[in-house]
Amino acid sequence: MKITFLVSHLLCGGAERTVTYLSSFMAENGWDVTVLTISNNVFYTLNPKVKLVSLDVPLSGGGVVTRVCNAFRRKKLINRYLKENPPDILFCMLYQTAKYVLSFCRRTKIKLITSERNNPASVTAKNEISLRTKIFSASDAIVFQTERARSYYPEGFQKKGTVIFNAVGNDLVYKCPIPKKRDAKICAIGRLHPQKDYPTLLRAFRKVVNKYPDYILEIYGSGSEKEKLILLANELDIDKNVSFMGARTDAIIQASSASCYVMSSAFEGMPNALLEAMAVGLPCVSTDCPNGPAELIEDGVNGILVPVGDDEKLAEAILKMLDDKDFAELCGNRAREILKSHSVEFVARKYSDFIAEVIKKEF
Repeated sequence: MKITFLVSHLLCGGAERTVTYLSSFMAENGWDVTVLTISNNVFYTLNPKVKLVSLDVPLSGGGVVTRVCNAFRRKKLINRYLKENPPDILFCMLYQTAKYVLSFCRRTKIKLITSERNNPASVTAKNEISLRTKIFSASDAIVFQTERARSYYPEGFQKKGTVIFNAVGNDLVYKCPIPKKRDAKICAIGRLHPQKDYPTLLRAFRKVVNKYPDYILEIYGSGSEKEKLILLANELDIDKNVSFMGARTDAIIQASSASCYVMSSAFEGMPNALLEAMAVGLPCVSTDCPNGPAELIEDGVNGILVPVGDDEKLAEAILKMLDDKDFAELCGNRAREILKSHSVEFVARKYSDFIAEVIKKEF
């Protein structure tokens, strides 16, 4: 079986993480696996058995003419590579990259699989909705991360799709011991982007600091919102208690000794960072955003869910974890059960079996 994963890059992100562990599993099981990237930006390390091909085309920047020229160049180079190295399956983990290959796949026997990696209702721009519809219509199969995401789409898309949740694909998770004593810190992991709604977390943390002035908040991730968040931390007078740690490959190890892990997102697909935090036994608090957290956390059992954008409820939940150590420990221990239901072996086999069906079936 020959499969090519087409991704924009291998920077830090959930889709890229999935490509990393999925390509490794398939290569170790005898598949001919290539990861084709548009830019050469790399954060994750691939299995040596996986072939990495980078087209080294900028993804952004420059004037209108430059951007248009780069878009044509991307399409030309991607199609040329696929023509010279045709796979049985082309998998676009982020469906947007499929826009470069739609016409090419129609002219060949290459099967196209795409994936919905976020909350579909969060897309409101008409041109993006039109593009997504066009791509899913042309896809031979679609992978959804949750049943809620699949149910959003028309019946035709649902029938050609399957639900496969994310795996705990970070090897470092399995190297994190449960700390004998938790540090006086709260951690969050995720890019500094409006989707993650860090302003709500910062406002909630101010209330936490009022009761626990020695606690710090560590935020792991990079992004366009950093300066705004630094300014907000200053305005809230918690700047001395907040550390922006940047994007780090060992973020989960650094966070594993925290007293609480918090995800404040406005929406998600299936949050890998929350999965990893639960897998290392962190007491977790998350917004009950669409989609993902409610599929992972049973409120009050293995974590706490709070309404989106509610800093009062978020602060109450964090303080519950800090005030009631026995409850927090119980949540953390139960959260670790996620290692069984979301193992790489189990999830990767579901992908492999589904892809094998796609190869055989005519849609």
